Amino acid sequence: MVPVPRWWLQRSRAERFDISLRWPLYGLCCAGFFVAVLITFAERELRPAGVALFWLVAAAHTTANLFLLRASIRRYLGGPRVSRRLVSIATALAVAAVGAAALAFPRFSQSGADLDLRTAVVLLMGAGLTFAMTPMLRGTTLLAVIAAGGVVTGLLAFNAGALVAYIYPAVTLVFTCRATVWTLRLGWEIDESRAVAAQLAIAEERLRFGRDLHDTLGRNLSLVAVQSELAAALANRGDPKAAEQMLDVRRIAHDSLREMRAVVGGYRATDLTTELAGAQSVLRSAGVNCRVIGDASTLPPATQAALGWVVREGTTNVIRHSNATTCKIELDHSPAGTGLRMENDGVSSSTSNGDGMGITGLRERLSELGGTLTVESPPGRFVLVARLPVVA
Repeated sequence: MVPVPRWWLQRSRAERFDISLRWPLYGLCCAGFFVAVLITFAERELRPAGVALFWLVAAAHTTANLFLLRASIRRYLGGPRVSRRLVSIATALAVAAVGAAALAFPRFSQSGADLDLRTAVVLLMGAGLTFAMTPMLRGTTLLAVIAAGGVVTGLLAFNAGALVAYIYPAVTLVFTCRATVWTLRLGWEIDESRAVAAQLAIAEERLRFGRDLHDTLGRNLSLVAVQSELAAALANRGDPKAAEQMLDVRRIAHDSLREMRAVVGGYRATDLTTELAGAQSVLRSAGVNCRVIGDASTLPPATQAALGWVVREGTTNVIRHSNATTCKIELDHSPAGTGLRMENDGVSSSTSNGDGMGITGLRERLSELGGTLTVESPPGRFVLVARLPVVA
């Protein structure tokens, strides 16, 4: 098995997707210089000083195209405008490279086949420049640039076939670049929508919790305030009924405390089957394929409550601190107790140590029931294992 580099594991899925699409474009942009070198080796008649100048200008042109492509992609993704100075430099270097080719190759000024030396050099420089500007150009402007490049190539080569020889590869490169950056932007938009959906889910849960507490405690607290004022007024008059009113206040306070515990308990004590189903749903919405193995319906309530916390914390860690694409949750039963194992393939620097407060809290919670929690970090994976003895 080929080891996965650590720098790759430390990046989010969106960043990995960005790298896998962006860097091939950079490589294709840099290929212009190597094509210029191949054109040089294909020629028999050369001027050494001119060849050195041609290579130097071609390398500078390729470097300018690389920076221009990077700025164009940033602009396409909603970043700042591309510097006009950068566009001017790349264009000037493209023209300079054609001039340097005329000094390097004696045959450059001769006309011949449909795709002669002059056509090849002009096509290479013009198509490379157009490729670098593709993400920042829109519709008709991009078509106009391609057409202008074809006309210039045809005029310089004194051959109408050179126009077709320019347009075909230029259109192919432009389509490849445009489709790639469109896919790249779509990937970032999907990642942003997932983040917004998670924030909305958290906000909705907070509102629901606040609403339940308000509905449960609001009326009772109002009664406490009214009864306390009445008891104070009776006490000021020396009325013995003030003691009865304070007893009512105490009863209401106890009822409120019991109802608040019931509300909080409703959030805490969810059966393990529901927790597993919720984990699958949440992870699936986050783009993680989750598989559950085992049946939790026959477990005692105390075991389900404890393992439910493990599932909640493990699911939170997968979403917030990993780049997982798959997650497997396994339950196993034996006369000695119950075990739960959560494993995902998205280990990163923030999940590799397993020393977070959530893990510490789980260990304390399980230790009260005689259970244990261990964290394993095999290469490229993160494993959470909880074991509980038989709980009455």
